[in-house]
Amino acid sequence: MLAVDADKDRIVKALCDMLRIKAVGPENGGAGEAERGDFLVALLKELGFDQVEQHDSKDPRVPSGRRPNIVARMKGSTDVNLWVVTHTDTVPEGDIGAWTHPPYDPEIVDGRVYGRGSEDNGQELIASLFGLAALLKAGMTPEVNVCLAFVSDEEYGNAHGIDILMKKGLFKEGDLIVVPDHGYPDGASIAVVEKSVAWVKVVVVGRQTHGSTPANGVNAFEVAARYICHCTDRLRSKFPKSDPLFDPPDSTFVPSKCEGNNFNINTVPGRQVFYCDFRVLPDYALDDIMVEMQAVARELEARWGAKIEVSFLDRTDSAGRTSQDAEIVRRLGEAITVVGGFLPKPIGIGGATFATPFRRAGLEAVGWSTIPGTGHDADEYIEISGLMFDAKTYAVLFAGKNIDRTGQSI
Repeated sequence: MLAVDADKDRIVKALCDMLRIKAVGPENGGAGEAERGDFLVALLKELGFDQVEQHDSKDPRVPSGRRPNIVARMKGSTDVNLWVVTHTDTVPEGDIGAWTHPPYDPEIVDGRVYGRGSEDNGQELIASLFGLAALLKAGMTPEVNVCLAFVSDEEYGNAHGIDILMKKGLFKEGDLIVVPDHGYPDGASIAVVEKSVAWVKVVVVGRQTHGSTPANGVNAFEVAARYICHCTDRLRSKFPKSDPLFDPPDSTFVPSKCEGNNFNINTVPGRQVFYCDFRVLPDYALDDIMVEMQAVARELEARWGAKIEVSFLDRTDSAGRTSQDAEIVRRLGEAITVVGGFLPKPIGIGGATFATPFRRAGLEAVGWSTIPGTGHDADEYIEISGLMFDAKTYAVLFAGKNIDRTGQSI
C-alpha cells in the first residue's frame, strides 16, 4: 500500500480539482457533467490509462448537448470483470447561507475536504481511480479485469447514465460489481440488500363549514388523523416480519409531511393532504401495501362520509438480494480485512442506491465506502483518512492474489 500513501497529496489535489467543477444536472438549472467528464478523461491520460471509453448520452437541456459516461479499463490475469461504478453529478448546494465553507471551492480543514460532492460521490470516484493507478504505477497486473465507470445522472434517475451503459450491454452475468453509493464512517459494513421505498400521497376531501357548527360539515383534518392511525396500525400488524440485516429490522410506515388546510382557525377544513414515507422489507410487495391502504380508506369513507384518495407519489421496489456468500462480498471483505484488520459484515439498508439497477438485472452488486454521512448536507465533507483507506482497499481488491496478502507491494 506504499504506492497509495506516496500519492496522498496528488489524490487529495485531484479530488479538490474535480470538486471545483460544478456538475449539477439540468433539473436544477445546472450545465450537467460535461466539463467534469473532460477533466476526468485528461486525468486518466495523465495517470497512464490507455483504455478509456466514452459513452455519451445526448441531452439538449445542457449547453454541451451531452452527458458523459466514462469507462476506464485495465486488463487482468483472469477473465473475471470487476466494476466500480461511481457518479459524477451532484445535487445543488441548496441554501448557500447554511454553508460555512464555499461549496465549489474546496477547503481542507482538520483532515477534512469540504465541498459539494466530496462524499457523494467524489471520494469513491477518486479513491477507485487512484487505487487502480497504484497498480499501474507499480507495474502490477490486476487479478481481475478492472473496469471503472464514471457515470452521469445518478441524482435524477439514471436515464443519461447507468441506463445507457446497461442498454449497451457492458455488464455481463458473472461480473463483480461494487457501487460505493452508501457507507459508514468505520467502513465495516457491506450493503447486500435494500428495502423497497414508497412515497404515498393521501388526499382527504370532506365538506368545509364554520367551526361553531361542525356537524354541518365533514372535517377532512380529523378524518386524515383517524386514517393515519388506523392505516399505520393495520400495516404494522399485517406486515410484521423482522430481518436482522437491517437497522431498523422491520418495515417502517411513517406519516411524514402535511400540507396546510386553512388560513384561519374557526373553519372546519374540507380538504387535507398528507404524505407518507414507507421503507418495506423485500419480503413484501408494495402493491400489497397499497391494497391494505385502500381497504382502510373505504372503511373510513363509509363511516365518516369523506372521500379518501391514496396513490403512490414515487416508488422503488426492492431489487432483491446479493447473496452474503457472493464472490464480490468475499473479495471485498478480504481486501477490507487486509487494509483495516477487521472483517466487515453484510447488511441491508433502508433505501434505494445505485446498486438497484444491477440487482434488478440479475447481477450481484454491493455497496460500500468509508464516509461520514454528509452527502447532500450543507458543509458536505469527507475525511482524508477515509479517502486513503478506500483507495488502499480498492488497490488490494483489484490486485487480488497477485500481491502478497500484506498489501505492502502496492
